[in-house]
Amino acid sequence: MPQHNVTQAFHYAAGGTVTRYRKGVQSLPPAVAEHALAHGFIAADQPKPRRIPAVPAKAEETTHGTD
Repeated sequence: MPQHNVTQAFHYAAGGTVTRYRKGVQSLPPAVAEHALAHGFIAADQPKPRRIPAVPAKAEETTHGTD
């Protein structure tokens, strides 16, 4: 199961049993993860920012002239 960062403790009920999930990074079953994401109990996955290549520096013009 994937790891999720639970930002707020919550309870999840299924099949007559209630399970408490505490704050912190932990693995959650898929149904629990969907419930937690829908109700804001886990941090949504943040995509990594795209790396934009730096603009190449322009070469300085040099004058090789005679005065």
